[in-house]
Amino acid sequence: MLNLDMFRPVRGMKDLYGADLAKYNYIIQKAIKVSTKYGYKQINTPVVEYTEVFQRSIGSETDVVSKEMYTFIDKGGESITLRPEGTAGVIRAIVSENLTQKLPLKLMYYGEMFRYDRPQKGRYRQFRQLGFEHIGDKGPYVDALTIAMASEILNSIGSFDFKILVNTLGDEETRENYTKAIVKFFSRHENELSEESKARLKKNPLRILDSKDSGDKEICSMAPMITDYLSKESGKYFEEVCRLLNNFGLNYEIDSFLVRGLDYYSHVAFELKSTANNYKDSLGGGGRYDKLLNMFGGPDVSGVGFAFGIERLILTLENANFFGEPKKTAVIPVSDEENDDALNLLKLLHNCDINAEFICSGNLNKKMKIANKLDCELALIIGENERKDGTIMVKFMNSSADNPKSKSVNYNQIVQFVKNNLHS
Repeated sequence: MLNLDMFRPVRGMKDLYGADLAKYNYIIQKAIKVSTKYGYKQINTPVVEYTEVFQRSIGSETDVVSKEMYTFIDKGGESITLRPEGTAGVIRAIVSENLTQKLPLKLMYYGEMFRYDRPQKGRYRQFRQLGFEHIGDKGPYVDALTIAMASEILNSIGSFDFKILVNTLGDEETRENYTKAIVKFFSRHENELSEESKARLKKNPLRILDSKDSGDKEICSMAPMITDYLSKESGKYFEEVCRLLNNFGLNYEIDSFLVRGLDYYSHVAFELKSTANNYKDSLGGGGRYDKLLNMFGGPDVSGVGFAFGIERLILTLENANFFGEPKKTAVIPVSDEENDDALNLLKLLHNCDINAEFICSGNLNKKMKIANKLDCELALIIGENERKDGTIMVKFMNSSADNPKSKSVNYNQIVQFVKNNLHS
């Protein structure tokens, strides 16, 4: 017996089409427009990499590497992984494609990422991400500009509320001193920690601060803050970033317990979190990484980057009609005798950048029903009388008191008429 479950999407993965795909494309277009102003260019890396690319950069003790990666042995006996994030692949590409000669680089990317996680609202096992990397420059102004661009991208996408959280992870001296303090503190509360955090205490203690367990969160609220352990250099760097954010007029909060889930971050880390009623979660975030390029055999230069979860951005938009599929018109011949005339009209509309569908199956009533199913706003009908008179009968699919149900329009005026009445 046929197993229909085999013909459904894999759990945590979804098809993208219609209105959802239009939303995806809308977000990408807005992000490209803003990032281009800041000097970013696009890069597209493979969806699979050698597993070592992620183990080396993300950290073998992180949740991503230890629990969430889709890793398999290919037919050549190599360990291959579906990318769980975008930064590592971009850094690998800079080295392998000899782009280090062109540093500094500003690169943006978008596409599918994969993590084996519990599917939930805004979180899928195959998800789409939009990311940005600025490699080869270091200074507080670079961090501040990156955060400002992230904020501008969100503002360009739609009208929804979000807040900016910033923190510093400090330099190596800071991390070493803070890690000792954290281990000492959590060791006193080890029996109260979740099993996951107990394991982290031995392997990656800073990750306890990012625990979602309610009991862990309560303990974390009493933990030492990293700002009390900053080296002189780290403290000065973070103060300057905050000063520049103030100059940009950005509203931000310092969250002393904000950490990023990947090992390669240092110094400034940030997160953009939705405060909208329909979705209150992280939209994305990032920070500075100082050693990542060098890990792949490149020069010892710094980078800063961030990424947005596209599914999460879609969820935050308050106005459901903020971005829909483009409105279009239907070109309908009454009978086969008018097919050629209707096709000529279709070509005219397309040449004038007007979205139009050609509908020629069935009788006129059926054709109108098809136009309605296709969400056409106008129907341009050509029959025998219209051919003789040089006119087009325009039917308004969503008639109202202001718009009559139909109107005869001269053929030479039809393009302008459609542009005036087809809402974008």
